[in-house]
Amino acid sequence: MTLQVRCTPQPVALPVLSQPQVAYVHLTIAAGAGSHLPLRLAIVADASRSMRIPIVDEQQFRELARIGGAHEVLVDGVPVWQLATPLTAESRAQYPSPLDYTTRALHSLIERLDNADHLALIACASDAIALTPAIAGNRRTELIAALSRLHSLRLGETTNLAQGLQLALAQFIDSGEEAVRRIVLLTDGFTTDPVLCVSLAREAAAHGITISTIGLGSAFEEALLTQLADLSGGRASFARDASEIPAAIAAELDTARRATTQSITVQLFLPQTVTLRRVTRLTPALTVLEPISAERGRRVTLYLGELQRGEEVRLLCEFLVSPGAANSQRRLAQMHITDGTDLIQHDIIGQYTNDAVNPPPSLIPTITRAIIARLHHRATVARQRGDLAAAGHALTQLAGYLRAVGEGELARLALSEAASLQQNPHPSFGAKELSYATRRLGTE
Repeated sequence: MTLQVRCTPQPVALPVLSQPQVAYVHLTIAAGAGSHLPLRLAIVADASRSMRIPIVDEQQFRELARIGGAHEVLVDGVPVWQLATPLTAESRAQYPSPLDYTTRALHSLIERLDNADHLALIACASDAIALTPAIAGNRRTELIAALSRLHSLRLGETTNLAQGLQLALAQFIDSGEEAVRRIVLLTDGFTTDPVLCVSLAREAAAHGITISTIGLGSAFEEALLTQLADLSGGRASFARDASEIPAAIAAELDTARRATTQSITVQLFLPQTVTLRRVTRLTPALTVLEPISAERGRRVTLYLGELQRGEEVRLLCEFLVSPGAANSQRRLAQMHITDGTDLIQHDIIGQYTNDAVNPPPSLIPTITRAIIARLHHRATVARQRGDLAAAGHALTQLAGYLRAVGEGELARLALSEAASLQQNPHPSFGAKELSYATRRLGTE
């Protein structure tokens, strides 16, 4: 048995009330003994023009501008200074671009592949192209030759991540083989079709494929990238500058390499007297999960990604439960948990007693973390729909809860974002810092 499941409390003690109440269940899923699995990886690299701009510090830029002149342009919606003349080969080596860092990182990844692993390389901008289909890790010469084409591609000015994801999904063949199936998506800008990206993330999850995302710099859509990762059970990372790309890609290989389970699916089957109000993932990253529901909410599906041996994913499930008589029991949900090999079935039971305390004091710290995730999610959604007053109110509330758990610096960042909303309604670099730092609270 590769999976272990624990529910707290069990049964769930519920007071006898005349109105519905919220029942809280802390669910822990852990990976037991198991061997490491071969990897099936697809890398989707943003190759748009913004990824090709050389990175220079202020002093270097002044010298380059003095030599060739420069002017400000918009690239993928990002204001950048562009040199009037192209860099020489010597200068390009001295001032690498994000694409240079990406190429170095992928070269290192290829060198670390095992013979049983498979890798596909996808480049995307306005168009997308498979530099190589999924081929075995022992064919390094072919993989490196394909990677060497990345710099010479001219795929357009915008970024169509959806087309890149579609090409990546096409590289996975459902052979029934036990393997870690993961797409790693790296981008520094805005995509032309976010709705299709979300649909593709759901499709990937349904086939046991996780999508990990790496957002670079200050202008990418962190709400979209974290959503793609959360829907499929992948990881979401933030590279503040291009020099962090190699470490981010190496971390993806390391976590995939250590996995001993395939992507985990949780299904909750609910009776008519119970409604699932919310699921918050507490670890490995703190976030409100977006379930895929069917049958009028009676069956809810969540995708949690792979686990390493001894690793846990912890969830806080909130059920809205109808009133019940004293000393009676009710099944709140039947769970089916599978990694594609093992299937565990478990009933969550509620028991009504006159002296029950709800929520139980032992779960208050856990519920507090869940409230932090919910307030951040509420602020993000309000900002997206242009309701700046609601976004500011949620950020102010978030600051209070962050301060309560000892995160004073994050609380100050939340208040700063709330204060700056009217001047800058679009997510800033500080908003990205807050988003990814809040997610990291789940690992503490």
